[in-house]
Amino acid sequence: MKAIEHVVLAALLHDVGKAFERAEMLDDYRRDPEYLQAYCRKQANYYSRLHVLHTLKFCELIADKYDFLRPAEGQRIRQADQHWINLASRHHVASTPFEKLISASDHFASAEREDGNYYERRIHQKTYLEPILERVNLDKTTTRTYHRLPLNELSLDKDVIYPKHVNDLPEMEEVENEVWLSRESLRLHYEQLCNAMMGTIKQLPSILGVRESGAVGGLIANLLSLFERFLVQVPSATNIKHSDISLFDHMRITAAIAEGLYRHHEAKGTLDRPTQFEDKEVTKWRLVCGDFSGIQAFIYRLTSKGAAKGLRGRSLYIQLLCDAVSEYLLRELELFPTARIYSSGGKFYLLIADCQVGHLQKCVGQVNKWLLREFGSEVFLGIGVAPVCGNDFAGGNMGNRWKEANEDLLKDRLRRFRSLIEQDADFFEPLTLNEWGMNCQVCGRDDKDANIREVDGRSVCKQCMSLERMGSLLADTGYFFWAWGDDRKIAHARLDKEWRYSFKELGCDLYLLKSQPRFEDADRLQNSYMERLNNMKCFDGNIHGYSCDFRFLGKWDRSKESGGWEFDDFAANAKGTKRLGVLRMDVDNLGQLFIRGFNFPSIEGEIRQMGSLSRVATMSRQLNQFFSGYLCKLLTDFSHTQIIYAGGDDLFLIGAWDELPRVAREIQTEFKDYCAMNPSFTISGGISMVRGKYPISRAAELAKDAEDSAKNLKRKFDEKDPKKDALCFFNTPLGWEDYDLAENMMETIREIIENTKNRGILWRLKDVIGVVDEYRQL
Repeated sequence: MKAIEHVVLAALLHDVGKAFERAEMLDDYRRDPEYLQAYCRKQANYYSRLHVLHTLKFCELIADKYDFLRPAEGQRIRQADQHWINLASRHHVASTPFEKLISASDHFASAEREDGNYYERRIHQKTYLEPILERVNLDKTTTRTYHRLPLNELSLDKDVIYPKHVNDLPEMEEVENEVWLSRESLRLHYEQLCNAMMGTIKQLPSILGVRESGAVGGLIANLLSLFERFLVQVPSATNIKHSDISLFDHMRITAAIAEGLYRHHEAKGTLDRPTQFEDKEVTKWRLVCGDFSGIQAFIYRLTSKGAAKGLRGRSLYIQLLCDAVSEYLLRELELFPTARIYSSGGKFYLLIADCQVGHLQKCVGQVNKWLLREFGSEVFLGIGVAPVCGNDFAGGNMGNRWKEANEDLLKDRLRRFRSLIEQDADFFEPLTLNEWGMNCQVCGRDDKDANIREVDGRSVCKQCMSLERMGSLLADTGYFFWAWGDDRKIAHARLDKEWRYSFKELGCDLYLLKSQPRFEDADRLQNSYMERLNNMKCFDGNIHGYSCDFRFLGKWDRSKESGGWEFDDFAANAKGTKRLGVLRMDVDNLGQLFIRGFNFPSIEGEIRQMGSLSRVATMSRQLNQFFSGYLCKLLTDFSHTQIIYAGGDDLFLIGAWDELPRVAREIQTEFKDYCAMNPSFTISGGISMVRGKYPISRAAELAKDAEDSAKNLKRKFDEKDPKKDALCFFNTPLGWEDYDLAENMMETIREIIENTKNRGILWRLKDVIGVVDEYRQL
């Protein structure tokens, strides 16, 4: 193993023992004086930080599973000072340079904790995780919280991922202002959780026989998936007033910080000077924000025939493109998966070392060169970079770096393809047209590289055909298999009957599979990984070395259709007027929530912006979890509504027009509960109603216009700032607080019409509305 591999693996695992300590498992070394003295900090007459002994035992169990992780033969683990097992276990009594590097990284990651320590006996077995979605607010004051997340492994069940009010949790008591603890020990809950995690470890892919290069990166990817499943609702620190950061997030952020810290000092030649590791003034990292612009135009530029499949495929493609490009950058920069802080909705964040910025820019240039060939100038990867020093990890400072990275991204968008223009003298040369003189009737391309063919009476380019095929297959897809580098040859040979999409310039092939892939026993694919869709039980115990993960994905529900539905099929199934409905919704003020929503007490006690890496990543992940994951379950009760796209913080649905208002209301109600009734989290939406053959691009624009009207709703004539939190339908924005009243009025009008057999009331109401509109314009 390389030194950097020891460091990152140790940083990821350094606090895993906290979960087992609370479960009172893996406690073999707690009664051994030799181990206590070697690994734990002594205070007065007792040893503290005993969780490191549980970490030690867990690390030894992992090392027993994989030969290449063990210390050299004949070397006792406690003598292997630079070995990852010691680095993970000795960060509280650090003495060697790398142990001190892990310790410094842990301190930086922990600096996000705010003021307000609290302790009582066995508090570590009494504390639930506080939901970050309840704490966030746009006021310059802190708010009390009354919800906690249940101590469960991750699933898409409402009872698991929704926060519960403290009154609905057993034996909860407010022992001090804002400190809610369980009077009933949570040990059994932890024991159940840890037993399930240990059982799952047996199903981790085998790396026996796989060459060591790349094996550690694959193992880390597996561990990230494992910890997200079992530790994402486990609090990291419990001796503070607000335990709002999960153990999963703390460990992965520590690993990201440690890798950047190592690479910075390696480049400077100062790895042997551990006193410099704790320096807080020197810029050692870069926060990178990547974002694809032009994706809306790309997604909605479609003709009618095949539009349903094409729209599904294009929406999915943008998600996959974001993940493929961020993975490509990680691999080119030789970074571990922990360096990716977040990736969803066409946007990603990386934490890299300052010395890697030049290489990053070259890689981004290569990506944009490929995007230019693939999409013309329509899609562009913009990059924003912000410098980060040790002080920025402390509470109140990272928010400025998020803002700076996004501002730099906006500047980059204004200079689209500038580097390519400067380097390529032929940039403005016209493209060579295809020899048949045809253009793609879907996207309009007419160049030679478009590879246009006649398909079902249409002229369609190769890319549009592929994306339609992707959209068609998605409904039946249970797994994604990503083959990278040389692994593509093996995957192509074994999965030759499966459909694939090639990100050729990135060195990656993606397979959409109904079931798990099958390979020959001798096949080795340690550069690849598999994702199981909407199912956290992803580990298959494969012997080929590919890593396993899960992905939440809002997708088409095949059980709701009878055949390959197009848009006019939804219109035909509507009640009353036969029209298709398009619903678009997204979270209100999300940019402001990220920039100035983390108003918490700092170490000094004053209310400051505490938007740390962990908190921002947690909020992003939890929002994506609702839209990409839980929304699929939510829509099972609506038989005439399908997901085109759902993820990040927004959604795009199609369906029978009469069903969509009820769908929108259900989503708003559930989202409010999911955010613990936090008034800072609201959602607005717009519905357009069109004929089934109407161009979907225009229908999408109309729905977006309706959504914008909802976000500009003023409750009062003299209101200056609209409060959003509304739905617009029939060109009429309506606050959610009035929805039930409007629905009741609709039912009353319906009854009047049915009883009188006279629709005259509709015309009278229309006249009244016209008068009101005239009055508003005065």
